[in-house]
Amino acid sequence: MNVLLITPSRIVRDIFISELIPRGLTVSWEETIEEAISKVKEKKLSYDVIVVEVISKYDATSFISLIKTILPTSAIVLYAELKNPKEVYDYLKLGVSGFLVKPLDKSSIFKVIERAYINTKGAPPERKVVRVQFNPGEGSIEFTSSKGIRVIGNIVDLSIGGCAFSYVDKFEEAFSEGEEIKSGRLIFRDSETEVTGVIKTKIPEKNLAVFLFSTLTPDNIQKISKEIFVKTSL
Repeated sequence: MNVLLITPSRIVRDIFISELIPRGLTVSWEETIEEAISKVKEKKLSYDVIVVEVISKYDATSFISLIKTILPTSAIVLYAELKNPKEVYDYLKLGVSGFLVKPLDKSSIFKVIERAYINTKGAPPERKVVRVQFNPGEGSIEFTSSKGIRVIGNIVDLSIGGCAFSYVDKFEEAFSEGEEIKSGRLIFRDSETEVTGVIKTKIPEKNLAVFLFSTLTPDNIQKISKEIFVKTSL
């Protein structure tokens, strides 16, 4: 499912990223309604669900009317202060499929978006792991193996469930398939996060391995999800 979020707040954006990307949804972001309309028109992009923060009721109403002519099959969700039932009814008449009420309850984000999708398209959304590829220098992994050797590798691809990484020949015997990693770090250009997990697969002939993460903390999820968002937004 592709979700477009329109909000001027980077804090709100990061909450949506952390709640949706781990559930297999792709998130795009625009700060303003004008930027969103421009991108949809110029790049002919389509979205399953569009979430727009209501700053001005007039602007939101105009946006809904316009976007319905451009993307008639997209579900619209409003993130807004709803003052009375009449206001809700007015938005529903315009074709709004769901509401996230301020102040934002992050636990309701996925539920509301999924319901809006079902109400519009009539079927549960397909969800799959969002996986992104990394170029050399964009991310690395470091961990200490059971042999006490500090291993360094380049991240090849990343998902919320794990990563594939490449390593140089000198680390060939440093770790093995099935090995539990109790202390590791993912290092990105602007952040890093600690992870634990297991070496699920090792392909010696290609100097590649797959590291599956164990239970992630909210901080882990936020940082990894943000890296995935950055890559899918390029």
